[in-house]
Formats: sequence, structure tokens, C-alpha cells
Amino acid sequence: MREVEITGAAASKIEGGYPQLSLKDLEHTSDATNNGEWVALVKSGHFVASAYLAEEGHGIGWILSRKANQTLDADFFAGLMRQAFQRRAPLVEQGVTAYRLFNGIGDGLGGLTIDNFAGQVVLTWENEGLYRQRELLLTALTNTLAEYQNLYELRRGQPTATITPITDFAPAPVAEQVISETGTEYPIQLTGASKPSLDLAYRPVRTQIKKNSRAKLTLHLLFDQTGFVTASLAGGAVQTEAVDQKKSAKTALVTALAANELTTTMPKVRTMDLFGFLDYATKHQLHFDLITINVPAFLRSKKTTFNIRKDLGSLLTQVLALTTKQADVFMTTQTPAITTRSFRQAAQRACQTLGRNFMEKQSFQPPRDFPVNHEFQKESPIKGLWFKLQK
Repeated sequence: MREVEITGAAASKIEGGYPQLSLKDLEHTSDATNNGEWVALVKSGHFVASAYLAEEGHGIGWILSRKANQTLDADFFAGLMRQAFQRRAPLVEQGVTAYRLFNGIGDGLGGLTIDNFAGQVVLTWENEGLYRQRELLLTALTNTLAEYQNLYELRRGQPTATITPITDFAPAPVAEQVISETGTEYPIQLTGASKPSLDLAYRPVRTQIKKNSRAKLTLHLLFDQTGFVTASLAGGAVQTEAVDQKKSAKTALVTALAANELTTTMPKVRTMDLFGFLDYATKHQLHFDLITINVPAFLRSKKTTFNIRKDLGSLLTQVLALTTKQADVFMTTQTPAITTRSFRQAAQRACQTLGRNFMEKQSFQPPRDFPVNHEFQKESPIKGLWFKLQK
């Protein structure tokens, strides 16, 4: 294993538990590679940690172990996976069939996530370096995973990345797998798809939306991947509008509604600019009993560029102006660019601007299958708030 000299500051940081390596951590930047090689990080001859090198985000690698004599073989990675799978045991006991099996650095290995969709298991390689170690990691996974139907993989960063069955581990691959969540069916796109079409992290949010939609007029903004529209209609919403700029969002929604035999309550789906719709809804005085919005970090349209740090307050003011007197509002996001506290404060300021009061019903924490390494992130990028407007 090649030795790579790191700075004193980097050694202190890594010994304190920080899991990602950056270019400034190296004494000699020429030591950085992107080929997934295992390296020993040292400071003045003192072993600090083993790591692998790969570019991902602002980093150039991830820590693997802080034990000097740790062998980085299939047994080592199988141990990480086994611990992760055991943490999901309560979900399995509750009858949950679609969940995240392995959540990257939250489970001890940055650069890899594994999702289980009722036996159809999807590995997502978040960087090219770790992908070069795939044979070793596949051995660890198949030696540890008790049951599965097919294995698939998705390589992030590829120009035309799609979900692909893994040779020798996918005897009967499928293009679609329907999973059930609290009695609602969600079709999961697999072979040939660029993404599975359902974000598992929003499972608790979908549960509450379904429970609180009966006999309501609902609006779903930027609903792609969330499952919120399907959950709302399954919960008894009487009339629904759904807005997203992506054409694929409508296609996936139609498929999901058909799976639940909800075609008689087809929502009005608008493939259009979010801000264009908000202007239209305000002009026509549309109001809704329940609104969901999945807020992106950035959004660009023909006329507007949205940045969550700068523009969240003004966006929420426009959205909340469309609520009825006692409406329910569900806000979600998956960006580390904003904290839960800032998310909540933006909603409070928007209500104050409109002269409205609200009661917070629930702050959604990431489900147990999405653990966070708190040395790396103070809080999960997954955030959600449910609040009820008051008269």
C-alpha cells in the first residue's frame, strides 16, 4: 500500500473522525489520483489511516480504517455491510420491503449506496475510483446479503448513466418493480432507467400526506421522485394539481396511479415552470387545503434562477398565499445548503409577511435507513417540515 504524507492539520482532523480527504490535506498534491487505490495516510512516519483515492464532490478520497494493521479485503467490507444490514432489521420486521441497505459514509464507506426494492437491489457508485474496486465489493455484498432477486448498478457521473443489471448477479432482471408502502403501490424503474423514480428518504412524509389528504384539494409542487401525489390521492384527495418542469415526472406519475387503480381521480398535471405556475395560480386566486413542495438547492427556468439560500423566503411567501385558512403544508429538501432551523425560519417569515399563524405538526428526521456521519455533516441533508396554517 502506497504511503501518502498528509499535513498535521489533516492528521488531527482525520484522527478526530472526519471521513473525507481533500487536496489541501496532502503535503504533495501530486500524490492525488482518481483510480480508487488503497493508500496509507501518514504524518512524519506515523500511521493515521487507510483510505482510497477518488474524486467526489469537493473531496479526493474517503477514509477506510484508522487501524494500522487492518487488511482491506472482502471480509473487511462484508463486516461494514453486515453491521449496516443489522441496523435495518427493525424495518424488515415491520414489513418494509423498500429501503436503503447501505448509506455511504453514514454506514462507514463513502462513495457507495445500496437500495433494496423488494429484492431488486441497486448499487449506486458515487465516484469512479470506488467503481474500480467493484469486484471486491460485489464479493463482500453477495457473501453478506442473505436474499435478493437481482443486482443492478448505476454509475454516477457518466454522461448517460442508466441502471444496468450486473452480469452473473441478475438472473432475471426487470424494467420495473412495484413496491408497496403502507398499502400504496409505487412502480420502481430499473433496467434502462436513469433513476428508480421514488426517493426512499421521504417514506415518513408520504405516510403523513396519505393520512391527511382525505376530502382535500391538494397541490404538489416539484413532485418528481417524491411519491407525494400518489400518496395524497391514495389518501382520498378529491382534487389534485401537480406541477413539475420535468416531462418524465408526469410519465412516472401516470404509471403510479395506474398501479393503484386511481385513474378515475386523475390529477391535473402541469409540465411548466414553477414560478410561471405560481403567478398563474395567484392571478386566478387558486387555493388549496394541502400543499407539498420539494425545494431544490437551485432551479433555473427561462425567466428565473432560484437559490435556496437567497430565495427560499420569497418562494414560500408565494406558495403560502395559495393556502386555505387551515391548510396543511409539507416542505421537504435534500440539500446541505440550508439547515432545518433556517428552513423553519423561512416558513415563519413567510407566514408573518402574509399575516398568518401556523402550528408545526412534525419535523421529519431522516429514516433509520439513512444514517449520518456527524463528523462529516452536522445534520442530514434530508429535511422536512409539516405545519398547519391557522385562521
